[in-house]
Amino acid sequence: MEEEGKVGPDVYEGVERDTKTNEKIKEKYDNALERKEMQRADSIDILYFVGCTASYDINVKEVGINTINILDALGLNYGILGKDEKCCGSVFLRIGDYEFERLAEYNIRLFNSLNVKMLITSCAGCYRTIKEDYKKMGKLNMEVLHISQLLVRLLREKRLKLEHEVPLTVTYHDPCHMGRHSNIYDEPREVLAAIPGLKFIEMDRIREFSLCCGAGGGLKAGFFDIQNKMAQERVRNAEKTGADRLVSTCPFCYQGLQVGVNAIQSKVKMTDLTELVALSMGIEATS
Repeated sequence: MEEEGKVGPDVYEGVERDTKTNEKIKEKYDNALERKEMQRADSIDILYFVGCTASYDINVKEVGINTINILDALGLNYGILGKDEKCCGSVFLRIGDYEFERLAEYNIRLFNSLNVKMLITSCAGCYRTIKEDYKKMGKLNMEVLHISQLLVRLLREKRLKLEHEVPLTVTYHDPCHMGRHSNIYDEPREVLAAIPGLKFIEMDRIREFSLCCGAGGGLKAGFFDIQNKMAQERVRNAEKTGADRLVSTCPFCYQGLQVGVNAIQSKVKMTDLTELVALSMGIEATS
């Protein structure tokens, strides 16, 4: 275990789980993906774009599993790309790599060929990139939503019922791509407010004044010491609220803030919004 506040690459190990737990999560994830992989271009209404972080980081795979479980429970006609899904290109764009253009053009052609009505993602970075940045490369013939936006829509339509109490105290971190970049602040909070038994306390720095976790834009890969210090500061912000859980709507933030949790050995637990929703729906969440 790292000394408190120590900066080093091994703090990126994330949530410490035993081998059996990791194998269980991987099995659940693989089964979920295989079950929902698209078979025909015109067979679904909604495409769930999982994203690289939730697909490949064992510590964040539960974001994908919980999202799929929620969509299944809601009876939505959706599918995923599975092995055909490529990166959205967000990090390439942020670091100035022209590989972004190739990826964006490929994905636009692929998405449009599916004839879906909606593309959803549970990653703030994927959302901002596909929704906003792809406009410079071509037109998408479907609505693009973050999962929090879809959940709010279904709540208002009374199609999503959050009936099970979740007796936790939580605070919410605004991801840069969701907040300052896309002006999405209210939807995640509306979902949290709808969960019975949940006590929600805001941090001092929120919405457009939220502190960055430091995980995006290539910063974590290039300057892990800086990212570590940024994450520690944000986790300390969360600790001051007395919350049990620090909630995010971005696998990158989940991954990045976990660095801060590990570095200062915080008792705050990282949690994605989808886990709390799954629990309130009566679904066994994966965490």
